[in-house]
Amino acid sequence: MLNRRKVLIWLVQRHKEPISLIRLQKLMFLFVKESKNDYYHFIPNSYGCYSISLHDDQIALQQKHIIIEEKGKSPFSSYVTIDEKQADLCNIKLKKDDEVALETTLRENEHLSDNELITKVYKGFPFYSIRSALLDNFHTDPVFLEKLAQIRNKIERSPRALFTIGYEGLSIDRFIQLLILQNVKYLVDVRKNPFSMRPEYRKARLLTALQEADISYLHIPEVGISSTLRKEFPPFEQKAQLFELYSKHTLPHCEEHAEAIAGLIAKVNVALMCYEKNPRDCHRMLFAEYCKKKQPSIPRIIHIRGDAFEKETIHYSPYIPKPLP
Repeated sequence: MLNRRKVLIWLVQRHKEPISLIRLQKLMFLFVKESKNDYYHFIPNSYGCYSISLHDDQIALQQKHIIIEEKGKSPFSSYVTIDEKQADLCNIKLKKDDEVALETTLRENEHLSDNELITKVYKGFPFYSIRSALLDNFHTDPVFLEKLAQIRNKIERSPRALFTIGYEGLSIDRFIQLLILQNVKYLVDVRKNPFSMRPEYRKARLLTALQEADISYLHIPEVGISSTLRKEFPPFEQKAQLFELYSKHTLPHCEEHAEAIAGLIAKVNVALMCYEKNPRDCHRMLFAEYCKKKQPSIPRIIHIRGDAFEKETIHYSPYIPKPLP
């Protein structure tokens, strides 16, 4: 079993009473900060910090009848508990550091109500409250609201650009978080087939995840590379030849797509997505450069991941994850 799922089971089991879904997300967030293990990443949604991966793990454990959910009308009135017989807790061992961090998290926060816990997370990490529907509760706190305004302004001042991003090695939450930090409002999928061995990056699941961040999605299969060509030219042996064929036979027919993307960039930030982490290993870089050449109105191309970021650590301040340059 994944370590993160073991932590989830222990968190629900060690909590003194059934735990609300809103509380589960907030306590796991604080555990991640305490443990410094990135078992989960989080994005800002209408209730503050939220992990799609955590929700997916909860559902997976419910399907195994390890976690039991009592559904209510909201995350405040929906509760989860553990079926201890199914969980076989005696055989679920945490790493010592995780156990210590979990016990610390519970000890320091169990006495807080759900609303008090939300307040603690919001004030400690305002970035995750930028899209919250609960901010009316903070109308008497001008200092907090000013920090929130500064964070929003910083994100909104992100340069207008055609961004590119590959999801290789990224959780879905970290992937979306990187888009939010660059104020990307439109994600353009340039895979020939929007399928992945990782279910969260398949089209239907990806669409649902992007909705959590109010990011629109567009799939343009015509600018992708067919699986036939990929099989003919193995990635690390003949990638130059593959990209040469792509530039010669596919890109010349992509002018209308370049025009459509330029139209979107005139209004919002746009990101091209594919799999490879490094843009030099992916056709998305060639397509981005083609778009810029055909549509000079596109101000710049920025690769969110790649060589320039290999040695950079993305630090988390108490207020906002540091945006990439």
